[in-house]
Amino acid sequence: MVSYVVKKSLNNNVVIAVKDKYEFIIVGKGIGFNAKTGSHVPENKIENVFIKQSLGESKFDTVLNKVDSKIVGICEEIIFLCENELGKKLNEAIHTSLPDHIDFAFTRIKKGIKIENPFLNEIMVLYPKEYRLAEKALIMINENFSTKLPRDEIGFISMHINAAIERKNVNDTVEYMRKIGEVMKFISVILKKDIDKSSLSYERTVTHINFVLERIKQKKTIKNLLLDSIKEQLYNEYGLAIKVAIKLENLFSVSVPEDEIGYIAMHLKRLREL
Repeated sequence: MVSYVVKKSLNNNVVIAVKDKYEFIIVGKGIGFNAKTGSHVPENKIENVFIKQSLGESKFDTVLNKVDSKIVGICEEIIFLCENELGKKLNEAIHTSLPDHIDFAFTRIKKGIKIENPFLNEIMVLYPKEYRLAEKALIMINENFSTKLPRDEIGFISMHINAAIERKNVNDTVEYMRKIGEVMKFISVILKKDIDKSSLSYERTVTHINFVLERIKQKKTIKNLLLDSIKEQLYNEYGLAIKVAIKLENLFSVSVPEDEIGYIAMHLKRLREL
């Protein structure tokens, strides 16, 4: 039986190994400790295997040549953690996008550039499971490096995890969150008040807007039996909700039904009363 042969140790728990002319990323507790090039990988220590490529140049090689091996290693441990807790394989793109991002984050910190994520609260609301995994990821990163990344990084890591789960480009996730953030900022402006982003009403509004967009995308319609009452009793909020609907239509290239506008008005009423 052909066994895995170590090509390079990335950290104590991750190695690059070769088997049958293919390269693999192998994760296992202590699997990289004192691992020498050419040595065999103990089968009983293998916890996760990702086929990197058939021998030759790849995006992963480009990242590996540019990014510290230790960063690549901890990212592979994070990916394994996510796949283990989610019970599913993530999109292969995260094997290059996550270490590239973490390396860039370290570079910014070392240059004294403050890392801020303006969508942190929205990400926490819309991607709760990704956020919880990203919290664990940040702890793992900060425990292994002298340079510490801030809490805002949880949001960025969450978006990488979400993109990998949904099998889409991380830039699409970032752009979606930017637009959601823009809508919430617009709501704050038209209500003429600073809204507490940690409030339940804020979270419910973010969640509702996301569901509105999902329903429109899936061509699902809902009937708002309270629509006439909302127009009459929440006249001002309904007028503002029309403006929010126009904002959504412009940002997401959708058409927001009148029934949905009525529900948005109810959320604006709650936000106004905060």
